[in-house]
Amino acid sequence: MKGLLMGKGKLGVMRINNQAKVGLVTVVCLLCQGYIFSFILKVEPHPLISFVPLLPYIVYIYARGSRTWYFNRPLYWMAAIIALTSLDILPYALGVV
Repeated sequence: MKGLLMGKGKLGVMRINNQAKVGLVTVVCLLCQGYIFSFILKVEPHPLISFVPLLPYIVYIYARGSRTWYFNRPLYWMAAIIALTSLDILPYALGVV
């Protein structure tokens, strides 16, 4: 996720740290999940289901204190958030719930 930052006539690259990347994916997934539940599927899931994509992000925040290998791999965390969001939506989309 590289963006351009313009300021003082110079064109530079804006860097986003790993926590911001994982946070942005979490926010996008929560918004998409809410939109799909409200406007496409027209269902109202249990409130705990709506917060499931936040769990990997919270674990990621706590993992940064340990500085282990999984903290430095934001793609794993982003994939987990996207997978959990998809798994939340899937039963409702299939009409199982």
